[in-house]
Amino acid sequence: AARWTARRLDARRDRLAAELALGRATEVLPELTALCGEHPLDEPLQALRLRALRDAGRTAQALAAYDEVRTLLADRLGTDPGPELTGLYAELLRQEPPAPAKAPAAPLGNLRARLTSFVGREREMEALRGDLSRGRLVTLLGPGGAGKTRLSQEVADTVDAGTWPDGVWLAELAPVDDPEAVPEAVLAALGARETVLSGAGSGEIRAAERASGEERAAGESLARLTEYCSRRRMLLLLDNCEHVIEAAAALADHLLAHCPRLTVLATSREPLGVPGEAVRPVDPL
Repeated sequence: AARWTARRLDARRDRLAAELALGRATEVLPELTALCGEHPLDEPLQALRLRALRDAGRTAQALAAYDEVRTLLADRLGTDPGPELTGLYAELLRQEPPAPAKAPAAPLGNLRARLTSFVGREREMEALRGDLSRGRLVTLLGPGGAGKTRLSQEVADTVDAGTWPDGVWLAELAPVDDPEAVPEAVLAALGARETVLSGAGSGEIRAAERASGEERAAGESLARLTEYCSRRRMLLLLDNCEHVIEAAAALADHLLAHCPRLTVLATSREPLGVPGEAVRPVDPL
């Protein structure tokens, strides 16, 4: 019986060593700790526990565990730890303290945190993520109060940050009364009014210089907006487009043509009618 017990222990030790070699220190620690409690004088087993603690980033606990084992061996057997344990102890003493973890960078964009939960739209969210992965212009279509705005923001928040490294930006068009003011409203939402013109927006600024009054101001805003977006990979949410539908459609069409890494997600009660537009109906819950 003792021989079979020893074989089972050897097998468990070998398995735990293999899992540790695969980088599963955190997963094997509970089992290793329990096994060391059953066999406190098993030095190879204790060495595995020290390695697991070290690999899990718990150096202080590994040093404390070594002291416990050293004391136990001295008290019960009158011996010092063997070469494997003492070698591990020396390694632990040489380890530099881990650098403090950097706080994750705040995501770029201007989406505000939602204060209520969002449930019941899982299928629509999955479908919309698919639409955005396949095309650069997607319009959520539905009546007022259907939840288009919330759906667009929830999906934008759940897409991997690397998809749009320059952020997700929301331009709320509901307060815009004048279609000519749509480019300026979007420019303001992006915080890009001070954009310096150098390339992509130069054609628009030349056209604006030939105009006057409100047309000139709109042309300058469009030029700066084009310049700003042309150098970035970002998602632009155009929210509530229906009352300025022609201006919103013209803006989306222009930006998509001049800004190759831009994606536009619009919400509206009617389609924009821009070539390449994917329309996703949204029904009220």
